[in-house]
Amino acid sequence: MTLTPNNDGLPKWFIVKTRPSLEVRAGEEILSLGQTVYVPQYRKEFQHARKKAWTTRYFPLIRGYLFVMASAHWNRVLGCESVAGVLRSTDRGEAVDPIPISDAEIRRIRDKQEAGDFDEMKLHGNAVKIGDQVKIGEGLFTGQRGEVAAISDENIVMWINMFGGATKAKVPVANLLRTG
Repeated sequence: MTLTPNNDGLPKWFIVKTRPSLEVRAGEEILSLGQTVYVPQYRKEFQHARKKAWTTRYFPLIRGYLFVMASAHWNRVLGCESVAGVLRSTDRGEAVDPIPISDAEIRRIRDKQEAGDFDEMKLHGNAVKIGDQVKIGEGLFTGQRGEVAAISDENIVMWINMFGGATKAKVPVANLLRTG
């Protein structure tokens, strides 16, 4: 497979638009063509309404899109049933070249995905210790990450970066998510 390198010699990727809710299926079709494909995903944890058991599911991070590594035959991707098209730049209203994404940018997304930065995993009971990193999942400061400073039965006191420095915040355990 011949790769189309960027100026820095690294391979480049193209953004492929999929049919609605078919990101994973499109990724499988493209992979079966022998192409390198990346479908960024995150994990989300749910509690079953009747059984009360917790389950984890994966969801596409960027709904309707995935990335395909450029190669001599990458345009076969357009023939896949689950693919709607490729994002292209325009020149005077006419679509021209596919928009490239650098390998370094894809690597940054992958690293964050592997670290669990996008995940929505609940804290269960006393599963957190002082010094652990957590993320606020609900409320005014949703998405803020911080270090656990103190723990009580219903709340956690954590350090978050806000207002130009580290600030203590008291957050209900039910509103927190695990990181990583």
